[in-house]
Amino acid sequence: MGRKRKRIVRTKPIPTLPIVFDCPLCGTGKSINIEVNRKIKTAVIRCGKCKVQVTRPIRPIEERVDVFGDWLDDLLAEENESE
Repeated sequence: MGRKRKRIVRTKPIPTLPIVFDCPLCGTGKSINIEVNRKIKTAVIRCGKCKVQVTRPIRPIEERVDVFGDWLDDLLAEENESE
């Protein structure tokens, strides 16, 4: 007699949000680091290559991805205004 085979349960890994981003100013990959300080409601955006440092106010629910997206939108808006 054969035995009953066990069912294999495969779980998909849960996707995580990125911590390090590509710099839109100098074009270096994985060089933007964002530090979020929820106590004083600010985020500091730093590039390790071109040494850009920007401090932005944040809302309590924002994550690093949201801060980077807002900063990138502001950069693109400034670029379009100058043209």
